[in-house]
Amino acid sequence: MAREFSKRFYNSKAWRDVRKQVMLDRIYTCHDCGGFATEVHHIVELTPENIGDPRVALNPENLMAICWSCHNKRTLGVGDVPDGYSFDENGQLVREGRLR
Repeated sequence: MAREFSKRFYNSKAWRDVRKQVMLDRIYTCHDCGGFATEVHHIVELTPENIGDPRVALNPENLMAICWSCHNKRTLGVGDVPDGYSFDENGQLVREGRLR
C-alpha cells in the first residue's frame, strides 16, 4: 500500500503510463522469480525527497516488473522474519502451513 506522501504520485497519469510501459516491456514477467508480474517496483525507493525527481520516480531503469509475492519479500522484509513464518496476502505475519 502506498504511503501517504506517495498516494498522489501513484494516482497520476505519468505513473500509470510508465507503469504500463514497464509491464509491457518486461512482458509481465517477474524480475525475481520469472512468474507473472503484477507490480512495478522502484529499485531506488521513493522518498519524500526524491518523489519529484523523474530520474528516480519515472525512470524505467529504476523500475522492475515483479510478482506480488516477490514484491512483498522486498518491501515487507520477509527475509527478516523467523524461520517458519511468512507474510500472508494481507501483509500479516503468519506461521507457515497455517490455513488462511
